[in-house]
Amino acid sequence: MPQVHGSRCTRLAAAAALATAAAAAFAAEPALSPAQQAAVDRRIAALRDPQERELARGWSNAKKVAEAICRPLALPALRKQVKGADRVFLGSDDPATLTLESDRLLRGRGQLRAGDAWRQFAFRCRLDPGTGRATAFAATLD
Repeated sequence: MPQVHGSRCTRLAAAAALATAAAAAFAAEPALSPAQQAAVDRRIAALRDPQERELARGWSNAKKVAEAICRPLALPALRKQVKGADRVFLGSDDPATLTLESDRLLRGRGQLRAGDAWRQFAFRCRLDPGTGRATAFAATLD
């Protein structure tokens, strides 16, 4: 019996260590305003698949802002620069591709598809913490 208890304690300690590491990683990020958090929560709740909702809840604030707040503004803005643009991704699997500098600014890297070609770009997404919306999206194509 002591082994089972010890094993359980080991698992609990490992889980606590992982939770602490995750909290430390996200602690450096700026907090979202109440309106931004509400916008993110609405967008996540609208996901059909429960596994996708769970995955999205675990994203960094930068990724949440990119997906829920900035992406809706990104494609229309990029279409003004690139004819035939039909798909956009903000950030990547690498967390360094998105930086939430404050509740007013998200910077990052993204990809844009136009026809069969993908183009890289750097972007700045201006945010209004009072409304929880993006107010401007500017991209510089590579």
